[in-house]
Amino acid sequence: MRAPRDSFRPMTNPVISVSSGLRPVLFEMALVIVALAAGGCGPGSGSDDDGGEAYPARAIEIVSWATPGGPSDLLARALAEVAPRYFDDHRVTVSTRQGGAGASAMQYLKGRAGDPHVLAVFTASGTVNMASGRIPFSPEDFTPILRIQLDPFLIAVKEDSPFRTLGDFFGAARARPGEVSISGFGAASAHFLGFARLRAEAGDPDVRWIAYEGSGDAVIAALGGHTDAVHTNYNIVREHLRAGSMRVLGVALPVAALGNTPTYAQQGFDAAPVHWRGVVAPPGLSEPLQADIRSRLERLLQDPEFKAYMEEAAMEYAVMGSSREFGAWLSAEVEASRALLARLDLIDD
Repeated sequence: MRAPRDSFRPMTNPVISVSSGLRPVLFEMALVIVALAAGGCGPGSGSDDDGGEAYPARAIEIVSWATPGGPSDLLARALAEVAPRYFDDHRVTVSTRQGGAGASAMQYLKGRAGDPHVLAVFTASGTVNMASGRIPFSPEDFTPILRIQLDPFLIAVKEDSPFRTLGDFFGAARARPGEVSISGFGAASAHFLGFARLRAEAGDPDVRWIAYEGSGDAVIAALGGHTDAVHTNYNIVREHLRAGSMRVLGVALPVAALGNTPTYAQQGFDAAPVHWRGVVAPPGLSEPLQADIRSRLERLLQDPEFKAYMEEAAMEYAVMGSSREFGAWLSAEVEASRALLARLDLIDD
C-alpha cells in the first residue's frame, strides 16, 4: 500500500521538503559535475595494485563524506587513530570530502582505481542516495572490504511529552491525521526510510516527516516543541537522555546504554531499521589485496582502544563473513531502498 502523498508535508527554512530532497537541486548537480570532472586526477589513479610494491608502501588515507563530528566521521577518526598499528606503522589520515550527497568523495575514490592506500567509510546513506538517483554511482563502482557497525534507530520525545509508548505516538497520529510530526535527518535519507519502515508496520498513519539538514538540528526541533518527536540514533540524544530532558519511546534493536527500553518488536512492530557503516576501497584491487586489507582491519576491530570507542558510542559490531558477502549485501540494500522509495511514490518505478 502506498503512503498518501500528503503524509510528508514540507516546512520552510530550516527544513527541506521531501519532494525537493529527492530530486537533485542545481547546487547538488553542480557539485556532482565538479566531482566528475575532477575524478582520476590524483596520484595513484589507475595504478594496478600499486605497481606490485609491498603493501602498505606509504601512508593510508581514509575518506569520509560525513559532517565533521558526526557518527560516520567519528568512526573514520577512530579507525585512523588505531590503524597505524595494523598498517606497518604507516601514517593514517582522514580526508573529509563533502558535497553532492556523497558524490564528491565517491568520485575521488573511483578516480584512485587500483590504489590500496585509499579507503573510505561507506554508510547506509550512500546506498539510499544511489537508490534515489541523487548520485551517479552503484556499489559495483567500489571494492567492498567489510561492514563494521550497526547503529539502531530510535524515537525520542521531550520528557514532558504525553507519549509514553510507540502505541501512544501512532495512536495519536491515527486520531489526528496530519497533526503529529516527527523530525529527522534528510529527505529520502536512511533515517527517513527507517522511519517509513516502522510507520508501515503501524498501518501507515499520517505522520508529518520534517526533514532537517543535520541530526542535531532535528533533536533541537523536538526539544523546542517544533515537532512531537525525533527519529535518530542513540549518540545524537545521549546527553539529553542523561540530562533528563528527553526519553526514548522505542529502539529498533537493544542498546545496552538504554537499559530496559523496549524495542519496536517488543511493542508489536515488526521492524528493526538501523544505520550501518563499513569500509570500501577503490575499484580494481586484486583479491589478495582485498584479503590483506580486510585482515588488517579485522585485527584493528579487536584493538582495546577501538573496542572502547565502540562501547562508548553504543555501537554494535556487524562484520559480515566475507568481502564478497558485504558487496552482495550493498547491492541488495540499494534495491530494497529503491523499492521502498517507489512504494512511497517518491521515485518512479
